[in-house]
Amino acid sequence: MTAILPRRAALRALAGLPALMSAGALAGTREDFAQALERDPRLLGFATARAESLAAPLAPLRGRLPSGLAGILWRNGPAEHERFGHRYRHWFDGDGMVQAFAVADGGASHRARILDTPKRRRETRAGKRVMPAFGTPGSGPLLGPDDMNAANTSMLAHSGRLMALWEGGSALEVDPATLAAGKFVAWHPDLAGLPFSAHPKVEPDGTLWNIGFVTRPRPSLLFYRIDPNGRLLKANLVDAGPLGMVHDFVVTARHLVFLLPPFVLEPERYGTFLDSHIWRPQLGTRVLTVDKNTLEPVRRHELPPGFHFHHGNGWEEPDGTIRLDLCQSPDPRFVTEDFRGVMDGRLRFGSPHPRYRLAVLRPDGTAAIEDGASGAAEFPRIDPRYTGRRHRAVFALAGGDAGEGWPLRRIARLDPEGGETDAWAYPRHQVPEEHVFVPRGDAEADGWLIGPFLDLRRRATGLNVFEAARVSDGPLWEGVLPYPVPLGLHGIFAPA
Repeated sequence: MTAILPRRAALRALAGLPALMSAGALAGTREDFAQALERDPRLLGFATARAESLAAPLAPLRGRLPSGLAGILWRNGPAEHERFGHRYRHWFDGDGMVQAFAVADGGASHRARILDTPKRRRETRAGKRVMPAFGTPGSGPLLGPDDMNAANTSMLAHSGRLMALWEGGSALEVDPATLAAGKFVAWHPDLAGLPFSAHPKVEPDGTLWNIGFVTRPRPSLLFYRIDPNGRLLKANLVDAGPLGMVHDFVVTARHLVFLLPPFVLEPERYGTFLDSHIWRPQLGTRVLTVDKNTLEPVRRHELPPGFHFHHGNGWEEPDGTIRLDLCQSPDPRFVTEDFRGVMDGRLRFGSPHPRYRLAVLRPDGTAAIEDGASGAAEFPRIDPRYTGRRHRAVFALAGGDAGEGWPLRRIARLDPEGGETDAWAYPRHQVPEEHVFVPRGDAEADGWLIGPFLDLRRRATGLNVFEAARVSDGPLWEGVLPYPVPLGLHGIFAPA
């Protein structure tokens, strides 16, 4: 491994966080939200989990589980939205809950557990909320990112370890048998406690790539290259100019590619991590292309301003042109406004929703953004065997008809060149979450889609399995739990 970040520099990066310790207004009380939930049942997905641990089989409602589908869908998301009588101010703030949907022998079962992180244990001892969160102020001293690590965004299974991921701190080991929170992962002593983001990329050979957003001494990107055995091969810290949240990236055959939206951190702005960001569209969307061998930038492009969280995939053409797909909105208001409103009991989703788009980065320095499909789209997933390769299928949640009350009601198959090619609409009383592709045969997109949904009539969480080649046929199998689980963010499928 090439260690480029000395321990002294690492400690400076850990200590130099924005001012996040201010007291501030709370989103409201448990009683306030309960009253709002009675008026609008769609808020059920943003209520706190009914218990710290949950377990039950799924009762089949229709169809039959495919005989070849066996494994665990691991899910994660904020689930403890209120503690000590008060709610967090943003959907992304609550303590994480790891979920395991186990599918085998024609049946499915569910286990879930709130992750008792060091941050949560500290607050339990204090009997009150202490640490700041993404969008909620706190009062306790903050010495490093893991002091506020809620482990609430995604999951990673790699080199024999199961890990819960958060945006701004270390990966957290999770016991797959008990779902208990373990220790924070240190990929190297020099990098202990530094951010390891929630969207790592694992290539078919097991190579793991990831990033971290470091705030001090200046906003920078930290790159990780980890071998299939979990050994850090190389890391590098790069000053990328004005920088803010970088949630996702793509891997191609030779490069890592980052689209940097103009929602940038200004550390002198006092408040939460989210409040320390400002929308500066005049900066445009800057593109950083990094060589996979050296982890150094080799190309830069500029695109019109836009905000995105998620990519599908990226690939390179013979002439060096890089193409990648993403779900992009005109600005970040759905994060700064809509996802705050749900914590107050205001479910409006009035901001522009992300749409499926394509970025074209040419070797001569020119670049363009193209529309990939009409309508809203988010949570894109691909056949993982095609990571970094030319792909023809992206599966995403897509918008329904106007006025139906939930912005992403369909599961759709998208072609980077042909737009939407297949789709199925969930009933109006069901709220779908991210669906994950599970490979079966050798061809791209030969397999299944598996994903949870929240049934508002039953007040329960369910699980659907689709034939990926025929999404419009509807679920092959549908099952439901005897309880609801808060809406989560991301997951992975680990085959048996």
